[in-house]
Amino acid sequence: MSPATRTVAIEKLAPTGEGVARTADGVGFVDRALPGEFVETNVYEVRKRFWRGAVRSVRLPSPDRVGGPHADCAGCDWAHFAAGPALSAKRELFLETLRRIGRMNPSNVGEVSIGRVSPAGYRLRTRLHVEGVELGYFSPGSHRVVPADACEGIAEETRALFPQIRKVLEKSDANVRELAMLETVDGARRLARVTADGDEGQAAGLGEGLARLFDGVRVESGERRPLLTKGETSLPLEVGGRVFTISVDTFFQGNRYLVGDLYAAVAEDARLASPGEALDVFGGAGLFAAALLDAGHRATSVEGHEGAAADARATRESWADRDRLETVEAPASEFLADDDRRWACVVADPPRAGLDRELARELARRTESVFVYVSCDPATLARDLSAILAEGFRIRHTRLFDLFAFTHRVEAVVTLERAA
Repeated sequence: MSPATRTVAIEKLAPTGEGVARTADGVGFVDRALPGEFVETNVYEVRKRFWRGAVRSVRLPSPDRVGGPHADCAGCDWAHFAAGPALSAKRELFLETLRRIGRMNPSNVGEVSIGRVSPAGYRLRTRLHVEGVELGYFSPGSHRVVPADACEGIAEETRALFPQIRKVLEKSDANVRELAMLETVDGARRLARVTADGDEGQAAGLGEGLARLFDGVRVESGERRPLLTKGETSLPLEVGGRVFTISVDTFFQGNRYLVGDLYAAVAEDARLASPGEALDVFGGAGLFAAALLDAGHRATSVEGHEGAAADARATRESWADRDRLETVEAPASEFLADDDRRWACVVADPPRAGLDRELARELARRTESVFVYVSCDPATLARDLSAILAEGFRIRHTRLFDLFAFTHRVEAVVTLERAA
């Protein structure tokens, strides 16, 4: 047996999704392993106190393990995990992270509920790496592209386009690096953004070929310089009875089946505050600003990304109640430095890096009643919650959503109220 191979028993799951094994060589983190399994691993990283490996073979499988082509998808680290047990595991790992990083006792966390299992084919937004004519995800720990044809997170109708996309790539002289796609909630229309090395003539040939497959195509250089735009540049995405104007690289919650549930939860919790002035930070194209309007507030939505802010302005113009919404293009910290208002309700939906402690504190200080924190990363959420709680808040409840099916990730909506 190779020295780089170890056979181990898996005790539990790590918050980052791997199976955990305790060995004489330190703690092992094993990709695609489940609790209770006995697995043979290929070790690809060894440190002083821990090592990392990937499952080579499963000697004793968990009853929660599932098979099939998708089980090995490089873009879905829990594709081998049955949906129901995976959803329960996400809740437990979320609570573990709050205890470990946020140092929160169960009594401080409040009720933590988790919604329904996401169906397959949920992705509204998909970003694939390209190597030659291959479309897929990087293999863990490498830059080798693994085909995404079996990925059940991507709609079947979208995957059915892959052979035609490959034919376009094969005919093109451009060196394509990445393909990003956006589709409508019903899957009827799609946009593509391609990053490629080449001149404008090569970009034109590539764009013409892809335009036969998509409703709109943008080709840009590796430095984000636009080379070609053809067809539509944005799509209308309908959620909660409202239409949002979204460009292919604008962030938007990516699960077509659960985005409505998420929207409704934020609107419901925003109603805990009496109607007044409300703030939506990291607002994107205005999804949660709309939830604040539905809750009866006047809203200010702040977004620092130029493209997303432009989509937010276009979205606002289509709404009958646009006079109750102000859109601001600015980083959140700069906006707060220039605006000294206090807010009845604040909704924050930062990127995975979170708010950071100082911004979390400042937002909490300015919040009079209800703070709704939407997060895709329990670790940074736990860090920020400790800062918010220190400003006189308590957690009312937490709702978890399976927005990232077939992965270890989960979306959280933590609703806090100012303590009496």
